[in-house]
Amino acid sequence: MGMTAALTDEKKNALLELAERIRLHEDWWLFPAEPPVQGFLGTGNIFIVGDQPSTDPWEAAHPHRRAFYDLLATEGAGDCHLTDLYKRRGFAGELRKGIPEDFEEHRRIFRTEMEILRPSTVLALGWDAYKLLSTHTPELSNILKRVLHFGVVRHDKLAQFQASLRSAIIAARQGQC
Repeated sequence: MGMTAALTDEKKNALLELAERIRLHEDWWLFPAEPPVQGFLGTGNIFIVGDQPSTDPWEAAHPHRRAFYDLLATEGAGDCHLTDLYKRRGFAGELRKGIPEDFEEHRRIFRTEMEILRPSTVLALGWDAYKLLSTHTPELSNILKRVLHFGVVRHDKLAQFQASLRSAIIAARQGQC
C-alpha cells in the first residue's frame, strides 16, 4: 500500500471513530454514504458544511439529496467531506435564534474533523452556515466560501444550486478558493 493510501486509511479510521462518538447521541445526524458519495466519511480536501441537519428523514429519493449527491457524483467530487457545524437535528433557521448551550461541544467535534482532514477549501451551504462558520471558526476565513444551500431546490432553483456548487468545486480544485 502506498503512502497516500495509508494516509487515506488513517483519516478514514479517525473519521469512523468520530462518527461512532457522534452516533451515541440519538438526535445527532451525519451525512450518509451513497456511492460514489462518501458523505461524512469523505476524506477529500474539500469540506461542504451545513449549519445544522434538519428533522427531515432525507431518504435517498429526497429531491434535496438528489440535487446535492447527484451533482457531487457528476463532478467526481464524491470524496468531499460532508458535515454540519452543529450535529443535532433541528428546524431550519433554529440557530439564528441563539446559540445552544452544547454548541461548544459541536464546535470541538468540527475542529477535530478539520484536524483529521486539513481541508484546503470549506464550502458553507447557505448564509446560515457561512455566518456561523465565519463567527465561530475564524481560522477558516481564508479558505471559507459560501455556496447556495440545496434547500433552494424547493424554490425552483435547481440550476442555480448546481451552478453555485459546481463552480465552487472547480475553483477549489484549481486552488482559487
